[in-house]
Amino acid sequence: MNDGQDFQVAEVVFDEGYFYCQVEPMLFAKGCGSGDPARGEDGSSCHFSVTAFRLTDYGPPRVNSGCSGNKPSAGPPSQAQRNYASAQLFMDRDPDRAPLLQRPTHTTAHPRVVISENSAEADVIRQWAARFSSR
Repeated sequence: MNDGQDFQVAEVVFDEGYFYCQVEPMLFAKGCGSGDPARGEDGSSCHFSVTAFRLTDYGPPRVNSGCSGNKPSAGPPSQAQRNYASAQLFMDRDPDRAPLLQRPTHTTAHPRVVISENSAEADVIRQWAARFSSR
């Protein structure tokens, strides 16, 4: 019996703990959700509101405040879980093909350069690409 839902399981799942402890805090610190007020951005066109890559604001505290290394000390709230699910859709095992890296470095279309290709923030995304499991 089919209940009308076709569930798909991702072939690759990126490390959840690394996302919560490294990637998500970097995205928030760079203003990916709210925009950058120093650039005149008010958040009405950034990832808290209008894009396919949707981030949800939550906290404080955020998950990373309780991380030990790359392991959260407690289960992430549903908002953080949605952020992880959204980010994973824009990730690739080859980080140079991942929209999560291409767009903020302005390698592909994005309203502004958020991080440089050779930055520590870009390295966080590249390191996340190497942290995956296959299902």
